[in-house]
Amino acid sequence: MEQSVFADAILDHRQDLSDAHSVDSTFSNDSGIVVAHEAFEHDLTAEKLLNELQRVKEDLKSKDSEVRRAHEMRDNADREIEDLTASLFESAHSMVEQAKYAQANAEQKLKNSNQTIEALTVENSQLKKTVHELKQILNSCRSSSDMSTTQNSIDNILSREFTCWEEKPSIERDSSVFMYRIYNEDILPCLTFPNADLSSKVLAAIETNDVAMEACHSKGNMKTCSLMGELCQCDYRVRLGENSQWWLLSSLARNRIAAVCDFFTFIRHVQCGLVKIDAQSRYNKVIELRKQMAFARLGL
Repeated sequence: MEQSVFADAILDHRQDLSDAHSVDSTFSNDSGIVVAHEAFEHDLTAEKLLNELQRVKEDLKSKDSEVRRAHEMRDNADREIEDLTASLFESAHSMVEQAKYAQANAEQKLKNSNQTIEALTVENSQLKKTVHELKQILNSCRSSSDMSTTQNSIDNILSREFTCWEEKPSIERDSSVFMYRIYNEDILPCLTFPNADLSSKVLAAIETNDVAMEACHSKGNMKTCSLMGELCQCDYRVRLGENSQWWLLSSLARNRIAAVCDFFTFIRHVQCGLVKIDAQSRYNKVIELRKQMAFARLGL
């Protein structure tokens, strides 16, 4: 009985020891897990801090680079501003000098212009006075010439022929003795050129009042005159009809055609009753136009 109790006691004691060992083992295992977990969290936090530190360092480097670039940009801007300021001052100085020179030049030109105007005004006054005196002399000469012509130089035959023509005026060649004489003595000789065919066309165009002449300004270029047939200076051209071609003319040929045209123009005006002067003055004008045709034919 006692042995059984003792054995039970021993078994209970062993059981207690086993339980104690079991508890100690369990506690030991739990402590290791807790320590390992804390170490892991510590390592993780340290790694995060290192990463954060590295990122901050990189940000600082980036900021430093930006600061350096900003300083460089500021320095460049300062230099550009200084250069621009210097250039502006230089340009302004140059503009001021140019303005002063232009003003002085303009003032000098104005002064010269005023002097020229004054001189021209005086000269113009003198010329007007001279022209007035010459007109008086010319009128006096014309009066003397007209009186002399009236008294001593009138061709009575031609005068009567002109008077008869005025009774029934016509520019046809065979319409009157007056026109027949003018054609034979003045018009045909004045319009007789080496180019006979073109000469006849010119006369026909004058009779129909269909002639146009103008200057063509061909100075320096020697060309052949269409009527004279010679190489010369041709500064004029004539057209015989609106749609016809232009013909080059020398000054001599042009003057001869112009003299005949002037005669026909006056005769047409007389024919239409547009000449409001007395019969003697009309006759004197005819004589003057005949003289112009003669002079033109001679190249005078």
